[in-house]
Amino acid sequence: MIAPRTSLVAWAAVIVLPLSILAGVLGGFRGISILGIAVFALVSLIDLLLGLGKYRQLEVSLPVVIRVTAGRAFQLDLKLNESRSRRGTIRLAIDLPPSIKSEQSHMTVRIDGLISNLAVPVKALSDQRGTYLIRRAFFDWVSPFRFWVFREKRALDSEVRVYPDLALEGRKIAHFLDRGGFGVHRQRQIGRGREFEKLREYEAGDSFDSIHWKAAAKHHKPITKVFQVEKSQEVYLAIDSSRLSARSLSFSSSSSEQTILERSIAAALLAGATAERQGDFFGLITFSDKVDQLARARSGSLHFNHCRDLLINLQPKLVTPDFEDIAATLLNRLTKRSLLIFLTSLDDSVTGENFLAAARFLAQRHLIMAIMPSPPGTQPLFSAPGVEHTDQIYENITGHLRWAKLQELRKQLLQAGVLFHLAPGDKFTLTVVSEYLATKRRQLL
Repeated sequence: MIAPRTSLVAWAAVIVLPLSILAGVLGGFRGISILGIAVFALVSLIDLLLGLGKYRQLEVSLPVVIRVTAGRAFQLDLKLNESRSRRGTIRLAIDLPPSIKSEQSHMTVRIDGLISNLAVPVKALSDQRGTYLIRRAFFDWVSPFRFWVFREKRALDSEVRVYPDLALEGRKIAHFLDRGGFGVHRQRQIGRGREFEKLREYEAGDSFDSIHWKAAAKHHKPITKVFQVEKSQEVYLAIDSSRLSARSLSFSSSSSEQTILERSIAAALLAGATAERQGDFFGLITFSDKVDQLARARSGSLHFNHCRDLLINLQPKLVTPDFEDIAATLLNRLTKRSLLIFLTSLDDSVTGENFLAAARFLAQRHLIMAIMPSPPGTQPLFSAPGVEHTDQIYENITGHLRWAKLQELRKQLLQAGVLFHLAPGDKFTLTVVSEYLATKRRQLL
């Protein structure tokens, strides 16, 4: 695209307009006026030809995949390449998605000679988790006499992946992630273990329930079963992305307040990292009205990155969980006994009843645990320090009734062999990790 600059219009007003008026008023100066206008037009044309196509061969590129963290400033490294030697200045701008903000609307780049992988840093920031595409870059330059501006655009194929910031939640569970020491249990185990290891001859002090009676009858002497602590178990974090997950964890309407889904994503990733440190395999499940994604339990950095990529675009859906269908899918696809930790909200009566019915079937094969962030104000009556106005009395009564209903649901789930925990919003991740470790320490799986 070629466009005249303001300087060309200004010079035209200064030169062409007066000479035209002079030629019309004084006929004797008509030749000189036409000559002056012709010279000005010629200079403008020469300026246009000198600047035309100067940087038309310029190539602009970005890395194909850029991984950044939400809420932290990052840098986009633009690369410029030009096969011919040029001297001058260009203005460069990137067409960024609305969720990515840049401190600079454009960058001015000074070019002096051959351009080969010239790096142009662009500072940016994104507060929202997700995947964003960068498709276009624009640049322009001016002609030698600064009468004309030439604009070009280049197609880009770059993907910016904005991951959730786990630093704050990670500091809360840092002591779980690094136990230190080699050749020792990362968590103190309670009991003798549940995984059969071998048979050996009876020794004084062995309990009678550990005697293998068939082997004892065959060898005509007491034979004892030896058990060991199961080293690698499968742990699945199931994240609810239905309508209730879009709620905020506080009464305030601040846009910076995290939703239940955001807290669940951070808790699931950090719990998965903790499980790997404990020697377990961790998997990931996301569900709304059905099972949306299921990543088989594995370990390693590649598996963690895969799970993180599955969660990057997870958003709440305006649907209600169908736990009956979810339970049927999990029973069909997960055949080995595993620990399933559901990060969901059960304060809705219908949702709680459906989960209870489905958990009874799941508990026949798997160990089920449900952890729910406590809704604001959900606590026993008189737990608050005091009331300042009459409305707080009704709010406290409402919170107590909600808390009592969840306690009743907890008793019903416990009778069905399902563990249920109500976690404060600011300690949700800590509760998820600590309850997983408590389950592992007690060898409930």
